[in-house]
Amino acid sequence: MKVIVTGPKGKMGSLIVKAAHENEKVELVGVVGPKERSYIGQDAGVVTGLGMPIGVLVYDNIEEIIDDCDVVIDFSTVTLSMEVLAACIKHKKALVCGTTGFTKEQEQQFLEGSGQAPLLKAANTSYVTNVMKKLLALAAEALGDKAKIDIIDMHDAKKVDAPSGTSKDFAIEMAEASGKSLDEITHHSVRSGDISSYHNVVFGCMGERLEITHNAYNFGCYAIGAVDAALFLEGKPNGLYSMQDVIGI
Repeated sequence: MKVIVTGPKGKMGSLIVKAAHENEKVELVGVVGPKERSYIGQDAGVVTGLGMPIGVLVYDNIEEIIDDCDVVIDFSTVTLSMEVLAACIKHKKALVCGTTGFTKEQEQQFLEGSGQAPLLKAANTSYVTNVMKKLLALAAEALGDKAKIDIIDMHDAKKVDAPSGTSKDFAIEMAEASGKSLDEITHHSVRSGDISSYHNVVFGCMGERLEITHNAYNFGCYAIGAVDAALFLEGKPNGLYSMQDVIGI
């Protein structure tokens, strides 16, 4: 599968380039960064810190190379992601998007675009996190009004959105399972240091509580999941997919 990756200097983009380069089922054909950056035109292996050239260049215009790929993996910024989405729809290319912080109107563009290209949108591409999502739905449904639900998410100081996209996904899953409104599920966000990712969901009951927690020690698990998601889209019909489709749960 021929893949383009965006955001080579981002904490996720660089790891996805590494994961894609190391996967025998993937051919990395290009990397796309924001316009006018000093590293445009350089080798992606050098730019992303792999320590060696890999024969793949960094571009600042996805239109230059999108026809060479089967799928784009985009973990960048809202602005760049919307450009990538438009290009994928125009050229009928599959897209894995892990960017968060979109407005409702932008989310609607993904939904509408899925009728023209296979799109996979995931706030979190970790296998374990997506299994946790299923466990949360089970707990929320079983406990119902017996529990107050709080979600604590901790990320690095540079993460812009709060609560995290994963926290929002968790809340939606639990609200649908329990019949609660989203307003009844409380978010607590911490942005500090270089915390990779921490999500703790507390079901507070009278005299007892249940906690379900996920810790990511680094971002490598998300990069591997993103590449697996790209491979999953091969040959898929147009539509909007999720990591739960990839995992089969």
